[in-house]
Amino acid sequence: MPARLGVPFLGRRRETASEPPASLDSIHDAPSPQVSPNSRGRLNFSAEFTGATPPSRRDEILAAHLRGTSPHSPPHSPPRPDNRLPDSATTAVGTPGRKPSAPHRRPWRKLLYIQQDYPDDYVDETFLMELKKNANVRMYNYTTVALQTTVVTQHLSSIMVFIAVFINLYRGTLTGSALLWCSTVTAVLGIISWDLLSLTLRTPVQRIIRFGTIKAAVLFALLLFGLSPILRTLTEDTSSDTIWAMTVIFFCVNLAFHDYSTGNLTNIRFPGSVSLNAAVLASVLLASQLDSNLSVFAFLLFALGWFALFPIFRRYLKRISAAASVATTMVLALVATAMFAYISRAIAMLHVFGTLFITFGCPLWLIWVQRYKNEIHGPWDEARPIVHHYYH
Repeated sequence: MPARLGVPFLGRRRETASEPPASLDSIHDAPSPQVSPNSRGRLNFSAEFTGATPPSRRDEILAAHLRGTSPHSPPHSPPRPDNRLPDSATTAVGTPGRKPSAPHRRPWRKLLYIQQDYPDDYVDETFLMELKKNANVRMYNYTTVALQTTVVTQHLSSIMVFIAVFINLYRGTLTGSALLWCSTVTAVLGIISWDLLSLTLRTPVQRIIRFGTIKAAVLFALLLFGLSPILRTLTEDTSSDTIWAMTVIFFCVNLAFHDYSTGNLTNIRFPGSVSLNAAVLASVLLASQLDSNLSVFAFLLFALGWFALFPIFRRYLKRISAAASVATTMVLALVATAMFAYISRAIAMLHVFGTLFITFGCPLWLIWVQRYKNEIHGPWDEARPIVHHYYH
């Protein structure tokens, strides 16, 4: 019998053939083989294989000895060097540690009507390159702005003069006949000055419009003369406090909606029409507080020329000569201050300080605030269509 041919496990198998086969639990409970340092890597088949070891278990033990690990330890993957990714991260070209590159996208275009591979709120690095700051900001000159404020101070002074005339007429220091003569003389002088100063601006069409304006003023004056008794008793049942309050409101509306531009030289347009209507209503309310029909007629006629014709004359004057407009402003301010000096010194001083603030303080304030203006324009602004007009 080949029992001693140097194959230990065959003899071991014969010697234990009569023993009952070992169970799988007994195999797992068996202690791990001890491998000496001198015999590391050798296969100790006699210590591992028994006669009851099934063939599949033998293959596992053999593979464990070949790997250099214990056959009873749980299987695990061999250690990898640091910073080394698994083989699944290897790209198609064989470069380890890099993910597959994204597909090439077309450059972004600032168009909404085409489909692009970008989100709706995407902007590229050139987005802020089109930023424009204060592109339409107009820088002001102090002298120019101060000269432009003369139209405001002129109208404010004219309202003060009109109120002073009413107060003197209401107190009896000014009669209706004197006011009527003063209004007539002033209207004639204004028409003559109008003709002399507007030679460079007047055209045949404007001459026709000028005569039409004078004709309408004469017809309106005759109508006022017939309605004077009715207008005098218009507010008999209304208290004086209500009349004064409504008059102040209407004059504030007149001051706010007055046409301060110099381009309207022939007619009255919106919002100048609102200003004129407010002045006429305030004049009617004040005229109803007078005690004679002549005073009512003279006062309403003066109001017609003062609020309807005199602003057009001032626009002509400013259009022709800036120096003449400044002189008119100074004359009106001085007349208003002198007339109110006998009525109320407090109101006269308030008018003086108000005129100085509007003429010299407001332009300086505007120029100082202008440095903090920050107007931003860029590609986010809405598109403005350019409409071409073709005339044939």
